[in-house]
Amino acid sequence: MFPARRNLRRVGTYLLVDGNSLTYRAFFALPPDMATASGQVTNAVFGFTSMLINVLKDHQPDGILVAFDRPEPTFRHEAEPEYKAQREAAPDILRQQMGLVREVLDSLGIQQVDAAGWEADDLIASAVDRLVDRGDDVIIVTGDRDSYQLVADPHVKVLYNKRGVSDYALYDEAGIEERTGVSPALYPQYAALRGDNSDNLPGVPGVGEKTAAKLINKYGGLDGIFEHVDEQTPKLRENLGAHEERARKNLELMLLRHDAPLDSVDFDDLAITPHPEEQQRLFDFLEFRTLGDRLADALGPDAGIAGSSPRDELVAEVTELDDPAAIASALGSLDVVDLAAVWSGEPGRSDVVGVAFVTDASSSEVAWFAGALLRDDAVADALSSHEHLRGHNVKALMRSLLEADVDLRGLQLDIAIAAYLIDPSEARYELADLLEKFTSYAPPSDDASASGQLDLDGAAVSDAQRAGRDALAVHHIAGPIEASLDTHGMAGLYHEIENPLVRVLARMEHVGVGVDADTLRSINERLTSEVESLGAELRQVAGRDDLNLNSPTQLRALLYDERELSPQGVKKTKSGYSTDAQTLEKLRDQWPEFIEPLLRHREVEKLRGTYGEGLLHEVGPDGRIHATFNQTVARTGRLSSDKPNLHNIPVRSDAGRVFRTAFVPSEGRELLVADYNQIELRCIAHLAADPGLIEAFTSGSDIHNATASRVFEVEPDAVTLDQRSKAKMVSYGLAYGMEAYGLGQRLNIPTDEAAKILDAYFEAFPNVKAYMDATVQEARKNGYTETLFGRRRPIPELLNSNWRIRQAGERQAMNAGIQGLAADIFKVALVRIDAALDDVGLESELVLQVHDEVIVEVPAAERERVGGLVVDLMRGAADLDVPLEVNVAWGSTWADAKG
Repeated sequence: MFPARRNLRRVGTYLLVDGNSLTYRAFFALPPDMATASGQVTNAVFGFTSMLINVLKDHQPDGILVAFDRPEPTFRHEAEPEYKAQREAAPDILRQQMGLVREVLDSLGIQQVDAAGWEADDLIASAVDRLVDRGDDVIIVTGDRDSYQLVADPHVKVLYNKRGVSDYALYDEAGIEERTGVSPALYPQYAALRGDNSDNLPGVPGVGEKTAAKLINKYGGLDGIFEHVDEQTPKLRENLGAHEERARKNLELMLLRHDAPLDSVDFDDLAITPHPEEQQRLFDFLEFRTLGDRLADALGPDAGIAGSSPRDELVAEVTELDDPAAIASALGSLDVVDLAAVWSGEPGRSDVVGVAFVTDASSSEVAWFAGALLRDDAVADALSSHEHLRGHNVKALMRSLLEADVDLRGLQLDIAIAAYLIDPSEARYELADLLEKFTSYAPPSDDASASGQLDLDGAAVSDAQRAGRDALAVHHIAGPIEASLDTHGMAGLYHEIENPLVRVLARMEHVGVGVDADTLRSINERLTSEVESLGAELRQVAGRDDLNLNSPTQLRALLYDERELSPQGVKKTKSGYSTDAQTLEKLRDQWPEFIEPLLRHREVEKLRGTYGEGLLHEVGPDGRIHATFNQTVARTGRLSSDKPNLHNIPVRSDAGRVFRTAFVPSEGRELLVADYNQIELRCIAHLAADPGLIEAFTSGSDIHNATASRVFEVEPDAVTLDQRSKAKMVSYGLAYGMEAYGLGQRLNIPTDEAAKILDAYFEAFPNVKAYMDATVQEARKNGYTETLFGRRRPIPELLNSNWRIRQAGERQAMNAGIQGLAADIFKVALVRIDAALDDVGLESELVLQVHDEVIVEVPAAERERVGGLVVDLMRGAADLDVPLEVNVAWGSTWADAKG
């Protein structure tokens, strides 16, 4: 007899893909701040496409079908209203990408199927039957364990996504049994007994995976188990009896249906038939730089996939200009000047070797001139009068040019700061990275600009070429990055706050803050003497002349081995019990003669090294410290400081505060120190619109006393110092997302006691709790927080699979709006203060900012005018529901002004 006709057909291998399952897995595996330059979030579609390419390459199928869920309720929802009821609605940034996933599949010519009232699992189960019946092999690609029941040797396997975009396991029947303890045929019975939290289907209490597998294998399924329920232990017998209906209902819902409608599927045409032009267009739009090459490799040459478009490197055609008039004329003829510079050393802190600017971008023509020509009046005037300058990290150039009396007032765009606003989570914003992200050009290799070539007027050709290439990069990045600012809704924030702030900070760095070097040296000598005295005392107490106080190994041996101090409650590192400050505090009472001076020794040594010697090292020839202020470091929008970090001048101890005595004004001037009073708490009151907090601030009450009165339910005049202190800690802690554990650590009280205080606070100020919760939900939905000024902060941690990281993300979301608003208000104040001093021709100058504090150096004749001006500008920086109050003080040193 001849074999059946279908057996003459070559057996094919087909992939059946759960589209929703893999898209969800991709979305939660990759950060939601993955986006195109135009602002289109792409983490889910990128992850799904990457997964698909991996699977196609590894398994080389003859065809593929992708099944999707639809939003309508299914028969399972009708049978059980609680089915999947606990699942939150998909975040908007995920839903927006589902259409893009299907567009990718369309461009690859991959068939898709969905049906109202049916889940993708049922469509896949029905498709399995069709393919197996005709003799084909099937691999089900999913992250859903319900498909385990479909595995059947030798034709049906499951490729299960365990986590991420590349961690898969291929299971046959033996693999399913090894993973679950039961065969695929018995899997629905096992799952029904154990339950499925992801579908909101609770199982029998007390029955976990091992117990479920044991019972199923012994009795063959639910019928057998409930027939022999009396043979179980009393507790298990009770639970099984009470929840039999639940388990049987689960089984009904977990069994996949095999009669789903598949009329729209052409099973004779499941082969991948790409549309290369459409695929290329879509990948270019989504900025899939590498996936094109991987797709071409996975599908092979016959598929016609061209791979990723090749990227050209930027090469500048550099012309040296050495005539000041020609330079000025060239600059004046340009509507927009895209420029870059090269320094002899650190940018902004060394001589400018030369400057390049684009003269004709269409032909990559760039002009270059030597830095010495910046001092020519014609060149200086042309630069300082141009109103449309664009560059990368322009503050460094501004600072250098101020040394040459050239004031760049016409900055239109700094692409590094714009990139920071678009994505503040990046660690750096280098030009090469921005070129790759925002343009079709390749990041430059430096081969073309190797040193040792001919000189152009004393500067190596490499310098001119590098600067020219950088200027061209600025030109090509500028358009897309400005469009991205618009897309993200941050063009106003950039142009009104961040852009003018660049010049303010450059001027502040240029002016610097005055320092009395003799006072610093005196402080350093005192600290050095105290370090040496404490060291001698500690070695004497320890009985060890050779004791190295900076060696954790020696201290560990001394404390725990020789002295045998009790390490109870002390954290243990890989090397042994810790010797950090927190640990030493716990051990203090066991050996106070040693540990107290050791803690003091550490404090004084840090002050001496970091500030005593550190600040002295940074004093310039003009007797001033010229620190750097950074706009692109803190994710919240706060400014930071380095070289040196003047934001970290100690204020909590007398020994640390003494350094402020060394900060002084120029002769004949005073220091005006103005700082916002409780700005974070005022931001909370405004954002939460809490009537209790608003009333406390508008009435001028002591906010911490008023808070304590409400939290501890006592009259304001009955609030104790301890209650006020605790209320203050809660208020400020909330600005940083602090929870009960953190509050307990700060107050040195048990966590449960701290939780009661926190609960009492939220009961007293309910709108604050509502604001915090709403902020987290909104950030989880959108993928970012947003301040009143439009500053966005992506928080991918909110979607992390690790709950601890999610918790950290919630704290970040809670404080981002508060800290971001405070940062925006302070930046507005800085910009307005600098502009006001400049506009009316005052000699007073901004010399320093520290957190919410500004320091202005003021001639005696301007004291009355400037003091009121600064206060008014700071108070008026934002229109909140509560007043912005400013503390003002004057002094001949920073310490005098701060009291």
